[in-house]
Amino acid sequence: MIKFNTLALAIASLAAPAIYAAENNSTLEEVNVTVSPLDKPADAVAAPVSILSGDALRKSAAATLGQTLQDQPGVANASFGSGVGLPVIRGQSANRVKILSDNLDVSDASNTSADHAASIEPLLAERIEILRGPAALRYGSGAVGGVVNIIDGRIPTAVPEKVEGAVELRHNTADGQDASVFRFTGGAGQLAWYVDGVYRENDNTEIPGLAIVEHDEHEEHDEHEEHAGEEGEHEDEFNTDGFVGNTNARAHSYSGGVSWITDSGFIGFSVNRLENNYGIPLGTHEHHHEDEDHAGEDHDDHDDHEEHAEAGEVDAVRIDLVQTRYDLKGEHRFDGDYWDKLSLRIGYNDYEHVELDAGNPSTRFTNEAWESRVEITHDAGNGWRGAYGLQLTDKDFAAKDFSTIGSHSFIQPSHTRSAGFFTMKERQWSSWHLDLGARLERVDIDPEIGNDRDYNLIGASATLQYFLAEHQHLSFGATHSERAPVAEELFADGAHLAESRYLLGNSELDKESGVNLELGYHHHNEAASGWHAARIEASVFYNQISDYIYAQNTGGEEEELPVYAYANRDATFYGAEASVTFPLQGGHYITLFGDMVRASFDDAIIGESSDVPRMPPLRMGVALGADYDQWGWEWRTVEAADQDRAGAYEEETDGYTRMDLSAEYNLNIGGSNAVLFASARNLLDEEIRNSTSLLRDYAPAPGRSIEAGVRFIF
Repeated sequence: MIKFNTLALAIASLAAPAIYAAENNSTLEEVNVTVSPLDKPADAVAAPVSILSGDALRKSAAATLGQTLQDQPGVANASFGSGVGLPVIRGQSANRVKILSDNLDVSDASNTSADHAASIEPLLAERIEILRGPAALRYGSGAVGGVVNIIDGRIPTAVPEKVEGAVELRHNTADGQDASVFRFTGGAGQLAWYVDGVYRENDNTEIPGLAIVEHDEHEEHDEHEEHAGEEGEHEDEFNTDGFVGNTNARAHSYSGGVSWITDSGFIGFSVNRLENNYGIPLGTHEHHHEDEDHAGEDHDDHDDHEEHAEAGEVDAVRIDLVQTRYDLKGEHRFDGDYWDKLSLRIGYNDYEHVELDAGNPSTRFTNEAWESRVEITHDAGNGWRGAYGLQLTDKDFAAKDFSTIGSHSFIQPSHTRSAGFFTMKERQWSSWHLDLGARLERVDIDPEIGNDRDYNLIGASATLQYFLAEHQHLSFGATHSERAPVAEELFADGAHLAESRYLLGNSELDKESGVNLELGYHHHNEAASGWHAARIEASVFYNQISDYIYAQNTGGEEEELPVYAYANRDATFYGAEASVTFPLQGGHYITLFGDMVRASFDDAIIGESSDVPRMPPLRMGVALGADYDQWGWEWRTVEAADQDRAGAYEEETDGYTRMDLSAEYNLNIGGSNAVLFASARNLLDEEIRNSTSLLRDYAPAPGRSIEAGVRFIF
């Protein structure tokens, strides 16, 4: 049962009378979201969209994307130690949530496995756009659950009047992380340039108590009693107190871009290089090593196993990631009455990471991917606006296992090609606004061995908005979207040590087909005062998915690892998100927020839970803060309920209270702006285990910590 903070309720009730007298004369620059090709502000987009930018982004920015976004409505963090955190949107993740770099797929391996980090550095982002719910119309099969679009500014779209830049230094006590960030942009004439870079390094993550939590599930199965005893011994051997072993990491990323700017548009090119080496928490893969020891494998280098266990040097699995990305971006604006703008995006990504098992290569993942996107928008002049788009992708993906004699394909090497054509239309009349869209897509998957798999996908959507006033509207939308299975779901066959799972693909998987219904309310008028300046966002959704693809925990074992087999099964997701912000006197404000999602399989299996595994819990919270002339602060408390709908063969997770406090102070030094900032996180030092994480029993979230730094802007 959820424990709601009585202090938060008291503050909320006492604050209400003050709202009447509050005045808010400040206005924010209206920013058009790029997840809509029609250059619409976030407040006018019918689909639920969140924008994280400016000071709010700097406060939330962390080493992983999931941790950066975990406080956004409807978004949870699927953590896998300190090196990995992937966003979960309304219970959907991996191949259903598309992570984009300026509207193109990041094309890494983060969607293939929970231990693979997204090849994105949140500390370099200028803005992050989160689209909750199906976005397959524009972005294709992998966006049926939502989109996270990271805007980084690597390709300039205008020539700055002078050299502009920022330098940031920060330190986090949770893992001793030191991070340095810089970005500069400038130009002359019609040429603009951009450079950025980030370096971060951290030690093991500090936590309250033991890293590994033990369960008694094996006591219910007499035939497994002996194995249960052995598992307990291994957990004791690998457990650590006060920190999570083998969670240190080091990463650096550098980018450069150049653009040629004209009166009617621009063309630009950028290059990015990313290297990231991070550890997988101890205790997740000891059974496989035990099996190898009995098989007579050579482990002479680890005779000092017990001596170094606490330091996290035993049987450590690490990820060594290297990526080089090239992007081309162009735009042409027309002078005519019908066509508005032509946009071009081309991206090529050369991605590789090697899973190191005790320092030796175990599995090598590679992804060489091309993506191109052409969009043209128009204004018909009779109330209709629209866009047409073509998206092409070409991907060579492989995962080779070198842990056995010779090598074999843990995931069958495959060549995936897709082509999608879409159109989006909108019309405004009186107080009504209508959005329509449709997409046709073809996906061809050609494995190295075996038969090709081809899928024809159809998507359609319709959303109707009714504007009660200029700054508030109701919306109702219906979306049909389809998703093709990907290579790992079709062809996986082998032990994945980092995840501590044995994965079995299914080459006969059918495509997913979902229908999502959405009802929303939006009110936002920052130029008003009193109650009229309140910002209110609320949405309710219902998503019926036929042939939902998931990795089913079979309850069996292979090579001392639990077996997960990909399967189709109808499922239903439903939930809600709400956020209300009231301005108070003197620049103060209060925000009440909450979200929830429930997911279950439609068909019941006797003796097995029908709940979809690893869903986020019900969350409710309150934030109280202020923005003064030179400084601001915010106190935020989140209450998460117990997650007792864990799914078949999965463990429940306890609820928690997370309390954070942040502040920043603005200075002017020699004509340049400087910002001192600090955040105290998990002030109650709670043991927080994310129900969305495969590693929840081995690696809880960090304990009480302080992050502080300075940012120079000129």
